[in-house]
Amino acid sequence: MYNIQIDGQSDFHCAPDDVLLRAGLREGLGIPYECNAGGCGTCKIEVLSGEVENLWEDAPGLSDRDKRKGRLLACQCRPKSDCVIKVRLDEQCVPKVLPKKKKVTLKHVQFVTHDILEVHLQSDEPAQFIPGQYALIWVNQTLLRAYSMSNLPNDEGVWVFQIRRVPEGKMTNLLFDEQSRQQAEIQMDGPYGLAHLQEQPRPIVCVAGGSGLAPMLAIARGVAVNPHLQHHKVWFFHGGREQRDLFTENQLREWTELGDRLNYVPATSSELIDGIRSGFIHDVINEVLGEQLIQHEIYCAGPPPMVQSIEQMAHRAGIPQQQIHFDRFF
Repeated sequence: MYNIQIDGQSDFHCAPDDVLLRAGLREGLGIPYECNAGGCGTCKIEVLSGEVENLWEDAPGLSDRDKRKGRLLACQCRPKSDCVIKVRLDEQCVPKVLPKKKKVTLKHVQFVTHDILEVHLQSDEPAQFIPGQYALIWVNQTLLRAYSMSNLPNDEGVWVFQIRRVPEGKMTNLLFDEQSRQQAEIQMDGPYGLAHLQEQPRPIVCVAGGSGLAPMLAIARGVAVNPHLQHHKVWFFHGGREQRDLFTENQLREWTELGDRLNYVPATSSELIDGIRSGFIHDVINEVLGEQLIQHEIYCAGPPPMVQSIEQMAHRAGIPQQQIHFDRFF
């Protein structure tokens, strides 16, 4: 274990095979982050003394200016000695559930759409997380990806992920192949993510596109079982390219158990279908809610262009940043 001192603030310990970001979060420190994978650039640090290994020198989260100034990403740095680092801690980033590494076994899989596989993993301890959070999945100690849980926390230790097949994706090709996934050694690290369910007085908007379905399902399910949110209504906007990417309202009501509190609005962007709205999902939200949107708590997950469009739309509508919840993935 190496000792990592945050300049003028706290210190924490980091194992040689861990990264600075996750080690700090394990000890309850509010190190800013989002994607945990080198893409967003939120976890920038400066190493003032000591030595680290930079796992991804060309990570897109670092600009050329960052590199010239010697900045690094805490999610891509392993310590090689005791270190002193510079980073501004944020109380909003203090984990409500401390992330842990754990071994898991594959329990069950099933298709929920033509290209989304629901994967059930089993751990030896309770599944503790907040709806909307994600975990890091390692397969065969080499492939690492972030996936959001679609189920609710539980004492049985069941973690459910809805994973969308990515063309030429190494992880999804392995998980979608029955023989490969049965032989795989799987580890998990989590929970992570700040775009989780909040106990706010406003009605809720969930926006899911593509691979962002899982955390929005968890948010909706969390609303259904949270006694502080028992009267909250949920608008669930679901965008897909074609009809086969979508669900029926009955399916979603059954999965979320929200009953009449759920308003499901599906939309397709490349196929015209009678009875289903067409267009980009941020435009559909504007059409349906318009000026009422500012009265809602907004959660969204999906492809970066979709999330960016929703964020821009919300800002134009004057919605405060604290009412918009998403983690950036690239």
